[in-house]
Amino acid sequence: MGQGLGTLFGLIAAFAIAFLVMTFGLYMPEDLISSSIVTDFLSYADLELRLAIVGTILYPSAFGGASLGTVVGYGASGASVLMFLAWGIGGLIAGLLARDFLPGILSAVFAAILGAILTWLLFFMISPGFDISAIFSNASLLLMQVSLEGAIYPCIACAIGGILGGGITRNR
Repeated sequence: MGQGLGTLFGLIAAFAIAFLVMTFGLYMPEDLISSSIVTDFLSYADLELRLAIVGTILYPSAFGGASLGTVVGYGASGASVLMFLAWGIGGLIAGLLARDFLPGILSAVFAAILGAILTWLLFFMISPGFDISAIFSNASLLLMQVSLEGAIYPCIACAIGGILGGGITRNR
């Protein structure tokens, strides 16, 4: 039970922290998040597009290839301190609710992977000319590949947070 709740709350925490920091991004230091990404975030009024920009922040490219922001044309094009901060805290919360080392790591990493899949589905749904039968088209599969490749850094940050959270709440 704790592992499932840890996955859910870790995912929600990571997206909520990134969304909150981006909402007040004008007051945040440039080292935390670039002002061009904040301007891009604040220029959209739709919640879906703002969540999509948060998704580009949380899933950067890990192999030096095209990032999610580069493929879709808006949002972050690389890793930021905000991504590590949000996923580290998300992993910590997942580990706290899982109550041991291994379940904490697994629930935290699964939260990052589940978030990548949900981010891919978000980009698929808000793409122009949305058609559910095109979910396995080349463009959609490219978005899925970039999202899952971008989950490597979040999985590392989540695993570290999951170790810490699981270690804090484990039975002694």
